[in-house]
Order: sequence, then structure tokens, then C-alpha cells
Amino acid sequence: MANNKNLAQDGKRTRFSKENQPENRGRRPSVLAKYIRENRVSLADIQALISSLIGCTADEIKTILRDKTDKPPVGIICMLKALTADMETGSIGNLMTLMDRAYGKPEKTVNHEIGAIPPETIAALNFIFTEKAETQKNGRKPRAKQ
Repeated sequence: MANNKNLAQDGKRTRFSKENQPENRGRRPSVLAKYIRENRVSLADIQALISSLIGCTADEIKTILRDKTDKPPVGIICMLKALTADMETGSIGNLMTLMDRAYGKPEKTVNHEIGAIPPETIAALNFIFTEKAETQKNGRKPRAKQ
């Protein structure tokens, strides 16, 4: 390791600061987002595409992937390869993701019911909370009622 006494001074030119910013700062814009904007692809179009891909058989997917003359866009190839990999492993992770994108996630609802609270329970709770309130006011426990 080099013994450099001016290490802090030497590193100033490469140190990130308010005055020293990189030329290409920030995240690069998404190519897919740019394509969608320029070609006015709507959410309905994407949903229709995913719906049609989900409806394909395994042989149709393999045929589309092998076709050298009329290749689909890379995004579709990636989706088809993910579906093919799921078919081979017997999992449904990518299929579920595509279905969530096409149709939306199912709503999670919780059904609950609260029955009638017996009067004995209400009386016991009132007694407990009244006792605690009196204890906090006086700083001592209340006397037993006679």
C-alpha cells in the first residue's frame, strides 16, 4: 500500500460534492417507457397482449420463439421465455405476475362480525377502567366499596 500523506487532497478532484457533479447524472431513461410514449401504447393494448400470450399453448410459444423471419420484440421474447421456464419447472410465478399485470391483483377482503357483548363483560370492563382512572387521579388505590 502506498504511503501518501496528501490522500485527502489528491481525492478532491474525484470526490462527489455539490460543485463536482458527474456529466451523466441521474438514472437513464427507460427504453421501454420511451417506446410506449412514442407509439402511444395504451394500458388496454398491454393487457390485450398479455391476455393473448397467456392463452397460447406450449407449442405456439415455442414456435414463436423459433421463428427467425418474424421475430417478436424483446419484451415479448422475455415474457415467452419466462413462461416456458415456468412450464419446464412446474411453477406459476411468472404466470401470476403476468395475470396481475393484465387483470389486476385480486382484492383482499376480511369478513368479520362482532357479536353482542354480554352485560357482565361491559360491567367488568367499566369497573376495571374506572378503578384505573381513580388510581391515576389520586395516586393510590381506591377503597373497597361497602
